[in-house]
Amino acid sequence: MKPGILKRDVWAIGIMIGITLPFLLFMLLYAVDTTIHNLLKINLTEHFHYLFLLSLTANLFPIRHYFVKLRYEKTGMGILLITILAILTYFFIYYES
Repeated sequence: MKPGILKRDVWAIGIMIGITLPFLLFMLLYAVDTTIHNLLKINLTEHFHYLFLLSLTANLFPIRHYFVKLRYEKTGMGILLITILAILTYFFIYYES
């Protein structure tokens, strides 16, 4: 029996997971923030771009899962690579001197 698509040690799967999970969490946070703003006139964060940085925490759980539990280094490194690139991009864009 073949393992599922997420149970393989491939860089591409790690990159897909590293992009998809923060995007989904960002959309969820944005929807919650918009709803709270419409109802109570307050925001979750001081600046909108903090939601992007907060959404990157979604990658912490799959990184641990693939590195520690499954010991799939390529998939874990794909997720870690996307996370590091997103953080560097964030700081390059928003905290430019």
